[in-house]
Amino acid sequence: MKVLWSWLLEFCDLDKVPSVEEGAHALTRGGLEIEAQTNLGVGFSGVVVAEVVGKKPHPQADKLTLVDVITERGGTATQVVCGAPNVPMPGRKVLWAQVGATLPGGLTLAPKPVKGIVSPGMLCSEKELGLGDDHAGIVVLDEDDRTALGSPAQRALGIDDWLLEVNAPANRGDVLSHLGIARELVAALRGKLVLPDVDLAAYRGGAAPELRLAIADAEACPRYLARVIDGVRVGPSPRRIAQRLRNVGVRPISNLVDVTNYVMFELGQPLHAFDAATLHTQVVGVSPAVDGEKFKTLDGVERTLIPGDLMIRDGERGIALAGVMGGAETEVTEKTTRVLLETASFKPILIRRTARRLGLHSEASHRFERGVDPELATLASARTARLLCMAGGGKVLGEPVDAYPGKRTPRSIAVRLPRVQMLTGVPLTAAECRDALERLGCAVETATDGNLKVTPPSARADIAREVDVIEEVLRLTGYEQVPSTVPVLRDGPPVRPSDRSDVARAALAEGGASEAITYAFQSVDRCGALNLPGSDRRTQPIAIRNPMSVDQAVMRTSLLPNLVAAVARNHSHGRPDVALFEVGSVFLRRGEGAGERPLTELADEPAIAAGVLAGHRPGQLGAGPAWDAFDAKALALIAIRAVAGDVSVRVRATGNVPYLHPGVAGELVLEGNVIGLFGEIHPDVRTRLGVTTPVFAFEVELDKLPLAPPAQMKPIPRFPGSARDVSLLLAEEIPAARVEDVITGANEPLVSSIRLLEDYRDAKLGAGMKSMLWSIAYRAPDRTLTDAEVEKAHETIVGRLVENLPAQRR
Repeated sequence: MKVLWSWLLEFCDLDKVPSVEEGAHALTRGGLEIEAQTNLGVGFSGVVVAEVVGKKPHPQADKLTLVDVITERGGTATQVVCGAPNVPMPGRKVLWAQVGATLPGGLTLAPKPVKGIVSPGMLCSEKELGLGDDHAGIVVLDEDDRTALGSPAQRALGIDDWLLEVNAPANRGDVLSHLGIARELVAALRGKLVLPDVDLAAYRGGAAPELRLAIADAEACPRYLARVIDGVRVGPSPRRIAQRLRNVGVRPISNLVDVTNYVMFELGQPLHAFDAATLHTQVVGVSPAVDGEKFKTLDGVERTLIPGDLMIRDGERGIALAGVMGGAETEVTEKTTRVLLETASFKPILIRRTARRLGLHSEASHRFERGVDPELATLASARTARLLCMAGGGKVLGEPVDAYPGKRTPRSIAVRLPRVQMLTGVPLTAAECRDALERLGCAVETATDGNLKVTPPSARADIAREVDVIEEVLRLTGYEQVPSTVPVLRDGPPVRPSDRSDVARAALAEGGASEAITYAFQSVDRCGALNLPGSDRRTQPIAIRNPMSVDQAVMRTSLLPNLVAAVARNHSHGRPDVALFEVGSVFLRRGEGAGERPLTELADEPAIAAGVLAGHRPGQLGAGPAWDAFDAKALALIAIRAVAGDVSVRVRATGNVPYLHPGVAGELVLEGNVIGLFGEIHPDVRTRLGVTTPVFAFEVELDKLPLAPPAQMKPIPRFPGSARDVSLLLAEEIPAARVEDVITGANEPLVSSIRLLEDYRDAKLGAGMKSMLWSIAYRAPDRTLTDAEVEKAHETIVGRLVENLPAQRR
């Protein structure tokens, strides 16, 4: 909110006029942050108010005029050369930039010959002073201007002033005006509020035309007041009004429009002037828009409305979008002579939704969105009518028509003095509380129990609870009273026990992969890159209602697309060797055919551990061997065993995963359930995601894993073990997991560990054959095993391998 210091002081009756710094400090102390203070008059210097006492044509130029000006009564006239076409007659005041004056842009004036005559300075236009775009003529002050001759031009122009930028809280619509800020200032400095002149006695005209108001919903429009002003003339605004509007950032348009803007900044009440000649009925209504209704606003754009939008109507015809923008058909033009002046209040949420949906944020909607006091309508309407008559020469017809169906009964709030002292930490007395509240305009009564009964002013809709009143008391008496105390120390919250995700995350990081944290959102294209069938829930993502971008339009159904995209991003930055993992949730619709129905219940959010490998393993002196599918399997097993303990996980080949290469893919099976996948990302899939080189991946469904029992201490073996190796010749299609299953299936109690030492393939072994070397360790907890015991157990296992695989012992 931009506030002019001189304008603000017009509403303040103070024993001592504060400096702008003192005023800004008082407002900041009361909770209204002053973000900036700007001296409006520093753009130029050396320009003074002068009176024209004579003029004559330049002898050598038809378009130049020799103007005699004085800067004091009875003083010697100075002749200045002027090229403007609007040099006034003697007696009017102009702005003279004397020799030595500095203008915007740093130009310093010196005597300058113009067509043979030396001009000591120049008479200035608005553009030359940096006040506007008008360069057609010099500034000529109003006939009734009372600025003393020789005074700085800033004083005559209304820019001998300071501009304050106030950061108004979102719930304080009452301070979006000079009157509202003045109310705060006089409360802080113990002054009195002075209301503007609204006397219309000198501007009364004939009887008011017949007019009826029809409000469909009192909650949507608590109050609507309309009055008619006749005989107005559209023209430029008085310089004082126009300049003040410029100072607060509003471009002057015409007297009728400018006056409504002026009162809005002055009192905080947005108003709208309709050209009364364009109205077809005597009924002005307020009702919701019809779904799909078309309406052309003042900016010439046709808008499509919805029932949540509120319309001002002339009979059935829409003439304004309530609280947001007027209509093109009823706007004020240069031909307007009679206006219907609207002063209303609307439900803030309705205006906020409409303004945001249509992108029509304005100074008026900004105030309506934060709430406009319905009680302000009478004052604002009368003030606007007076200024319109003064600036446009009109007359007020009769009395206003006022519909006030939403009038509220003032509600008092009980305030307990002990509660005030407890919440503030300050020993405030009842008298101090009463004094602060009465300065804010609250009505205060003392109850029989010594507590207070407070009725806030109508403008303070934000004061609704006891705690709100207590805040106001402390704000006025001063936050600096609150003592500094050391807060009571409390025990911190208990440490959350690690869950499956935490355990898997720590294990994968220890396994050498780097953790990635990607968005829980992704694009529809990225979701579809996995080539999954339409029946798979992962092809039915949940759409985001207000996505940040099309690349984050749906919730992720798999971690792999974002991880493979992270590989592509690393490659684009010159990092070919990548080992990434992520542990997080995916979001899946519930039920059969879920993708065909709107989301009516919470999604399933299973926890997944996934990883990708590309390029080479890290080596001691450079890149190591290339990553392969077995590395992805190893990381998956690390995560599984970290969560579930030393469980037996079967590995089997699969060709049914669309996003994995059919020849390099496997499933991880625990107790008959598939708990994970690993393999090479299908070339088509990785190409869609921007990667041209092989990528290996794994996925583990953590929620399917049992939690490992608490770790148990085991004694170090007291007796030595013994190991035996066995070399087998078997078919290439038999996986190592099958061999391990046969060994463990023997249930030999002496077996302590199994290791695959070698997987050898050579044409010499025969077509489709391979050789595998296994090492089996044997140990007993209570004795040293004899060779005979080891041999017996070992031969039993070898026999099972030869018989069940089948295989040949080498």
